[in-house]
Order: sequence, then C-alpha cells, then structure tokens
Amino acid sequence: MKKEWIIKLNGMMRNYGYIIALFAITLVFFSQMLSSSKILSNIHYVNDMTFESENMLKHLKERSFPLWTPYFYSGQPLMAIPEYYLFDLNFLYILIFRNIFLAMNLSLVSYFFLAGLGMYLLVHEITKKRNAAFISALIFMFNGFMHNFILRGHLNILESYALIPFVFLFVHKALHAEKWLMNSVIASLFFSMMIYNGGMIFFLYTGLIIAFYIIWSLIGSNVKKRFFRAALVSLSIIILLFGLSALKLLPVLEFTKISSRGLQVNYNEYLGNPISPSNFLTDLIKMSKNSGFSAAIGFTSSFLLLFGLWSFRKKIVLFSILLIVLSILLATGTFAAKFFYQLPGFGQMRHIERSLAIFIFSSSIIAAFGFNNLTALLTALTSKYAKNIKEWIILIIILSFLVAESIVLQQFPESIEIKKPNDIPILNEISKDKSYFRIATYGLSTPIGASGYNYYSQLGMPEIKGGGGIWMNDYVQYLLIAQENPSKMFGMLSGKYIVSDKSINDNGLVLKNNTFEDCKKCLIWEAYGPYLYENKYSIPRAFLVNNSVLAVGNINDKAAVFFDMANSDLNPFSTVLVSGKEHIGDYSDEELLRFNAIMLLRGSVTEEDIPKLQKYANNSGKIIPDILKGEDAVYQYAISNAFKPNPLYKILEMKDISLNEYSVMVNNETGWLVVSERFAHFPGWKAEINGKELQMYKANSVITAVYLNSANGQLKFKYKPDSFKFGSIITIITILILIGYFIYQFLHKGLVRNSVLVRPLPIQKTP
Repeated sequence: MKKEWIIKLNGMMRNYGYIIALFAITLVFFSQMLSSSKILSNIHYVNDMTFESENMLKHLKERSFPLWTPYFYSGQPLMAIPEYYLFDLNFLYILIFRNIFLAMNLSLVSYFFLAGLGMYLLVHEITKKRNAAFISALIFMFNGFMHNFILRGHLNILESYALIPFVFLFVHKALHAEKWLMNSVIASLFFSMMIYNGGMIFFLYTGLIIAFYIIWSLIGSNVKKRFFRAALVSLSIIILLFGLSALKLLPVLEFTKISSRGLQVNYNEYLGNPISPSNFLTDLIKMSKNSGFSAAIGFTSSFLLLFGLWSFRKKIVLFSILLIVLSILLATGTFAAKFFYQLPGFGQMRHIERSLAIFIFSSSIIAAFGFNNLTALLTALTSKYAKNIKEWIILIIILSFLVAESIVLQQFPESIEIKKPNDIPILNEISKDKSYFRIATYGLSTPIGASGYNYYSQLGMPEIKGGGGIWMNDYVQYLLIAQENPSKMFGMLSGKYIVSDKSINDNGLVLKNNTFEDCKKCLIWEAYGPYLYENKYSIPRAFLVNNSVLAVGNINDKAAVFFDMANSDLNPFSTVLVSGKEHIGDYSDEELLRFNAIMLLRGSVTEEDIPKLQKYANNSGKIIPDILKGEDAVYQYAISNAFKPNPLYKILEMKDISLNEYSVMVNNETGWLVVSERFAHFPGWKAEINGKELQMYKANSVITAVYLNSANGQLKFKYKPDSFKFGSIITIITILILIGYFIYQFLHKGLVRNSVLVRPLPIQKTP
C-alpha cells in the first residue's frame, strides 16, 4: 500500500511538479501581498484598481449591472471603458469575499502564476519537454518587461499578458490537432477574456500574433488542405470572439467613438518612447533594478536564445524569429510602426514600444529550443570523455543562473499598508455631511490624474475630476476653465467641497479649515488638503427654473458662448442655458416655444427659417441678435433681458434607485427641471414619466435639463444603452449555442462509448 502511494506521488510530481513549482515561486515572489491589509505599492492599484473594484462591489451589492459610475468625471460609463474589467478573476474574488483589497491581491498572484502556466503548457505542447517548458515559463514570468512595465502598471495589463500563451496554444492546436472546432472555441474563450478584463493593449498584439501564425500555417505540403483548415479556424475564432465579447465590446466601441479615443492619437503619442538600437543591450538583454522601460530577458535567457537559433529550420522557431524582428521594428519606430499606425485599432494606441511583449513571448519559445540544443550539445561533448552528463544537472545549472539573474537580483514587489478613507482627516470631516454633493480636488492642476476618487468612491462621494486613459474632450475643456473659476463652474456640478493644497482666491468659496494633516509623501497626496473649502454657489441636484435660453449653432460657438456667460450673466439658480442643435430649422414651432430666448450663432439661420422665428417672436419669444429687427450683433441689453439675474427656483428631491437609475417626484410641475448630472451627454440615458419618454437637453454645457408640462408622478432617469442591449443578446445567443455544442459533444462521446460496451459478441457456428 505504501509503495503504491509513493508511485502515485512520483507520478503526480513528474506530471505536475513544475506547475507546483511555478505556483510556489509565485507565492514567494508576492509574499508581501498575501494579506487583505496591504496592497502593491503601485499608484495604479492604489487608485485605479481600488476605484474599479469599489464600483464593482457597489454594483454587486445592489445587484445592478456595472454600466455607469457616478464617482468620477461627474458620471461616466463604467463597463464601456476599454481598460476596465467586467468579468475576470478580480470580479470573481470580489463576488466571493466581498473585500476589494483581498480580491486585488489574489488576482495579482493568480494572473502572474497563469502567465507562467500558459507558457509552460504552450512550450510543452510544442516540444514535449517539461524541462524546456519550465525554463520558458520562468523567462515569460521574470523579465524586464514584467518587472518594469507590467507590475508597475494596471492589473489589466498583467491579465491580458498572462492570456497570450493560452490563446496561442489553442490556436496552434486548432491548426494542427484533430479537434479543430473545440480548440477554436477554447481559443476564442481566452481571447474574449482579454476584452472582458480590459486588456485592449495586448489584445491587438495577440491578434497580430495569431493572424500571422494562421498565415504561416499555410506553408508546407498539401496547401489546399492547410488553407481549408486555416479558413475554418479563422472564421470560427472571428465569429465566436465577436459573439462572446459583444456584451462589452459594443459598449466600448460606442463610448470610444464619442470620447478622446474617437480619432487617431497624435503620431508622436503613438510612438511614445521608441527604443534606440544603441540601447539594445539595456532594453533587450541586461536586467537591472529600478530601470526605465525595458524588455530585457537577461544574459542567461539571451544565451539560450542564441542556442535556440540553431533550430531555425523548425517552423515554430523561424516564425518566432520573424516575430522578434517585427516587434523590434515596431518598438524602434521604423516604417513598420508607421504602417501599423494606419490600421484599425493601432492608431488609437499609445506607446508602440509596448509591442516588445511580442519579443518576450517569442524569446521564451526560442529559449526552450535553446535549452534542448544546449543539453544535446553538452551531452555529446561529454560522452567522448566520460559518462554522459545528466540533463537534470544541466537544468540545475541553467536554473541557478536564471533564477539569480531574473528573480533574486531583481527587486521583489513591495507592498504598502492600505489607507482607509476615514483615516485621512480632511475626508473624515467631509464624510460627516450626509447630503448629496460632489467634491473637487483643486491640488491636481489638471482634470486627469490620481486625484483621490479612489477614496471618495468608498465614502459614496462623487468626484468632479477623474483619471484613466479615456475621457470626454468637451468635459475636460470645461474642467480646465473651471480651475480658474471654481466656485461657479464646479458649483454647476453640485461641487460643494473643494480640497486644495494651497489657498484659493475665490469669493464664492468659504474656508472651512486649513489645519488638516497633509501627506506630501503619499501616492495620492492631493486628497489630503490641508485646505477645505465649502462652495456657496453649489446648485441643488435637481431643481426647477422658469427661464431658459436656447443656443443654436456649431459646437465650438456654443461652448464659447457658455464659457462667456458662465463668467458673467448666467445665474444657474434662475436660468438654464440649453445647448441646442446646429440649425433653427431642426426645431418644431412647438418645441421653440419652450424657451424664453434664443441665441442665434453663426450659420444657424437660413431665409427659410424667418417665418418660424417670426412666429416665435409673436409669442413673446426673445431673439438674440434680433435679426427680425435688422440686428447683426449681440448687445448687452439683450443679454441682460434674457438672463434673469434674480434666483427663482424650486428644489426637488432626487433619489438613487441604483447606480444606473435615479428618480425625481414631480407634482403637476411646469418649467425646466435642471439636473446636475451628465445624463444628456451620453447615449443610453432616458427620462420617462408614466411610460412616456421626455427629451433631455444638454444644459449649462455639462449637465442635463428636461422640460416639464404639468408633469405629475415619478420621473425616472435610466441608463441602458442600445449597445449593451444588442451586445447582451448576441453574447447570450452565442453562449447558448456553445452550451448546446458541448452537450452534443458530451452525449456523442457517451453514445460512442456505450455502443462499444454493448457490442454483441460474434456468433460462433456449431461445428
């Protein structure tokens, strides 16, 4: 019995020993993060990941889909942000443990291990050698790219990096194994995970790798058969990838189109910081602590890479060599980078030098062949003089150098104690106010950055500014100007409190305290103050005004008018300035009568519109400039008459149904409901009362207004974009088809197995 147990243990270690070793190495490497009270000392984890995870936790608690977040940029789509995860291990751990910091740490450890596991399985599939696969896994896990970019970046970067080998593995099996459809399905599942975990950076590079590999698979005998297999695999992956990821992909594409990513980035921004051929030793080979951007694999791995080149006659090695050449051409900003800049997706990317992920991936594969070649060479050399050297001795020697250079001599990830929001004195004070308000961080001079919204979200306090790699250009322009007039312009966003590291000269701001403890050494020092201001001009969240002005014209002119009025005549407590369409002819006579005045900007009127304007003027409507009276310029008296200075408003209570839905009770109200929310600026928001949809208008440049005509009941604002509806339908149908396929495969195997078991014995003839 004991002997059988030992045999089983030996068999398990032979089959899974290296995988267990990879997991053990991962635990040692991240030993400081095995806690729920610490987190990786990385501002992306402290700020962005905390913010994302807190939003996810809130949505899980209220059982709503994470479509929207009110907690930064005064409200913005959440799952539509390309870099934000929807379904990944972090989501799963939050669902299980309901602790965002424990979830983040477990995700960090899990995906780092998966990076090694994926490369191990891939190389073992290619070489059938466990030792070589283990070497490749370590190289893929421990290199300059991992140390100096991935672990210093966002978790989604690690997540998508870890999935590259899995996608390639099953594409490889789909092209060469018998069950091409099953492997194509699994490849599509892993590929779609890159979209769901927010890994758009490596999603494109992975697509590039597998596209070239499918083309590469056509080389060889029986081209017709190869082409047919490649076509089937390609078509299956494309269809399944779209179907599985449509739930997130379609909202991402919709939001990206109207955001800062809607157009190609500047070419210099796309190039980022190209590596120089003169720095190849530092950037591609030599590993060092605290270096800048690097994809160095180390001298030991480079040595194995050189030995791997001897196997260039093998298709996979030659393919990997070509990938290395491509990645270097991209990262150095050559003609290849310029060519890819014109392709869909790549023109929206920044820092093409990150394509060196392809270099790391390919080098890890070639190094496996290098290890095999080195082992064979040393065995042949030693056989002439003595007993053959054992492969495990060579493995230990190589591992010793590899571990020393890639792990021991590198800086282990450092952790810091988690800072709770109420541990920050100024935030603890603000949290005592239980009314609805937004907060702005004045210490951050730009609208984009780690301004403290990670802490504010945990306290349920929405932030006016924001961060991340995607934003709305018009809103960012507003915030830049608001920095010079914070009380009035932050006030239009219900900005009641302003946290600053210095005194602010603004009569609308009342200094509450300037003695809070600051923390200039903290990663997010801006959130500590020590100055706390309360804004006298913070508007209510929802209120009624009777006076309205419609600005008609192109978007730039409308923005200029608003910013001019915001600094002079516009009193948001008495008048709402509505940003209208480009042409007055786009409005019906009835709709125009909702407005007390109309500002006509360049190109907004044609001769055909004069009767419409005359009818409007006959109903006491004001026209600025009054072209019916021959005016061709805007006069101050007209502005003063249109923008009523005296506040006359009625506050209404707005309630949160969920993070995606809000309500306002109205009682036979007529006038303009002004809501200090950005609903009208995003497709997918709808305002309904008693089953009837009401039109939303962009008001005061950044918020929302709805015209009420004796409205009575519960007015609901609900966010459910069509992109999400269509995407969810497509994904659900795809999943149901796959479930049916898996059930069929399972039943088919069972029928085949049973038919073999019940096959009748042959009848023997009687002699």
